[in-house]
Amino acid sequence: MQKNYFLEMIKSLREEEEVVLYDRILKTTQEEDQEVIAYLESAYQNETLNYPFLAPKFNADAAIWSAKTIYIAAQLVLYRQNPSKDLVALFPVDEIETSPETILSVDLCFRFMPSLLNQLKLIDSSDFLLEILENKLEKWHYSGINYSLKLEATDYKTILDNQCLEQLYLNRIIKYKNIKLAKIPLFYNKISSNMGIYSETYWEGFKLLNIDEQN
Repeated sequence: MQKNYFLEMIKSLREEEEVVLYDRILKTTQEEDQEVIAYLESAYQNETLNYPFLAPKFNADAAIWSAKTIYIAAQLVLYRQNPSKDLVALFPVDEIETSPETILSVDLCFRFMPSLLNQLKLIDSSDFLLEILENKLEKWHYSGINYSLKLEATDYKTILDNQCLEQLYLNRIIKYKNIKLAKIPLFYNKISSNMGIYSETYWEGFKLLNIDEQN
């Protein structure tokens, strides 16, 4: 039986936080995709055991889109053979609407995108691939809370309308001490309420943030 290199890469990314590529293969088969979906669904169910409130359902389309996207991105970072003008066409089209289900399913793989982007910056900070991947991460910004993104016109309604996703979003803002997001008044008030009297323990200087400086 032929080895599923796509699955092996996603496993190494999620379990070891390492990109291991076994060959320069950009295309995947339907059978390989199904194995990756099964793996990610199992991983999602395990994660949701520790989620607050009622966890959104797993979305297979969103999960496999994000897995393919980061699989291709990793190959382009390590093995560049295509000219810049052809890069966009190599990625799967994103026709997925944002919802609590899709945001958290995309995050299964996209949470590793910031590390990949930082590595790419070290290689070539002017690489056109950076812009392509950052644009994708801006839409799925829950996965990019630990990365500097342009989120001036971002609509947070989808985040705030779901108790589970909202709490997970707030947790990440606190974990990564994202000052830009924390300065947004609605987030600031919720974070302050979350941390209560322990705010200085979790985030030294949080109470001193000037929320009037928000974008």
